[in-house]
Amino acid sequence: MEDYDVKIIVGKEPNIEEFKAHSTILSSKSIYFKNALSSRWVKKEDGIIIFYKPNISPLVFEVLIKHIYKGILSVENNGINLMDVIIAADELKLLEVYQQLENRFLDNKLNWKPKEIITALQHDRFTNLYNFALGIIYRNPIIIFESEDFSKIKEVQLIQLLKSDDLVLKEIKIWKYLIKWGIKNTDSISDDDLTKWTSKNFVGLKNTLRNCIPHIRFFSMSPNEYTKATRHFKDILPDGLDEEVLQYFLDPTSKLSFDVLPLRGYPFDSNIINAKDAALIASWVHKKRTPYNNYKDLPSKFKLIYRASRDGFGINNFHKNCDNKESTVIIIKIRNSGEIIGGYNPLEWRSIKIEENETSRLLSHNQDFYNDYKCKASNSFIFSLTNQKFPILSRISSKEEAIIWCKNKGPCFGLQDLCIKPLKPSNNFNVICESKQHSYEKKIINGEIFEIEEYEVFQVDKGFSHKMFQFIAFIYKDKIDEKVAPFRVNVKVPDQVELMKVLVNPDIEEWLKFMGGITI
Repeated sequence: MEDYDVKIIVGKEPNIEEFKAHSTILSSKSIYFKNALSSRWVKKEDGIIIFYKPNISPLVFEVLIKHIYKGILSVENNGINLMDVIIAADELKLLEVYQQLENRFLDNKLNWKPKEIITALQHDRFTNLYNFALGIIYRNPIIIFESEDFSKIKEVQLIQLLKSDDLVLKEIKIWKYLIKWGIKNTDSISDDDLTKWTSKNFVGLKNTLRNCIPHIRFFSMSPNEYTKATRHFKDILPDGLDEEVLQYFLDPTSKLSFDVLPLRGYPFDSNIINAKDAALIASWVHKKRTPYNNYKDLPSKFKLIYRASRDGFGINNFHKNCDNKESTVIIIKIRNSGEIIGGYNPLEWRSIKIEENETSRLLSHNQDFYNDYKCKASNSFIFSLTNQKFPILSRISSKEEAIIWCKNKGPCFGLQDLCIKPLKPSNNFNVICESKQHSYEKKIINGEIFEIEEYEVFQVDKGFSHKMFQFIAFIYKDKIDEKVAPFRVNVKVPDQVELMKVLVNPDIEEWLKFMGGITI
């Protein structure tokens, strides 16, 4: 580099590298360099400013200096911790770099590695990234607890996780991970074989974990779990805790000196989402302005009726488990990126051909391989839960094509807004996810074609079904025009019912409103 007037010595031994630069360019791009290089304390050798940055690695600085000179931000496939780039960009006041990388993380265009998640937890001043990282851990704690970098997490961040009610793991597993972390962070322990430990090793472990153990919810374990968990570690427990836990198992009403901490996140039968996510989805189903705070208090419960990894990914497997079941939520986890998307169908799913004279107002026949039928619905929606802080809700904008029924496809929302279909028409067992915004308000994911890691279907029990309405219709059949029978009902959400091909006397409408605030 010609005419340079700055040498920047970056990194620490043995990984040190020298970068040549121009003070005018550095100062014009960075307030940090403008202030640092104008200081009368700068060191010069032969007219060249010598500047040291030992806290930034050469790999990270190379990314930043390339951006300063060329406007290029190249971070793919170079093996660096991208959170380190964000931290360095923040320190050097390279706002554009910081914002670009933050947006790419939050949009999930960059897959989060365990090391990057841990780094984000250690810098809570990056509020958006910090909250996003917490959301990843709460939804899938194994990503951190099973990683090679788990032992590197600092005590203050580990305690924060242990204190959280949203950490959905069995308490005995959390205890085992804590022991693993403690062993790795105790200098006096060089072997995890307990038979070789001395009393000094146990004392060292107790000292390492002294601030963490109070946040383990021993009282939430079963007696059998507690016995297994503490069999070899009685000596590291706080004095008196073992006796009180056993006393609590015998008599939960006993007066105790230790706090009985509440259960962690409400148990929810899903490989993809947790109870908090389900509560958010339920609030969308019920059109609540503010989300429900607690899953166990929801007016609707989620019943798992299909899991692809358990029941098979084939299209036929989906229809076998989900056809003729109304009010369902689809949850999809995208392979590699871990993005979570889904949709709510207030109707049922079907795979058989419907006669044209049945619900003809709602169905139309497309002449293609898939033999699609468009179904009208006003309360369906699709969504993304990838960013827990900023979830995406996309409600139906073209009601006539809200839901697609097809024997050769899985769940389909709109004209390919969200659809699971065969990779090839001749193979119903290998499926892909397709998302092209058309019939719903917003696009919920970047890209159009995705591989599926897992997907699940939950039926939402709203307490008001087709059969219930058919019973009402039977009782009040004298008030319904018999010319439009049979009675076919689309129950959408507890506060709204639409009749398909049924004309209702105003008396019945008023009665339904009285019974539950239902409007027609």
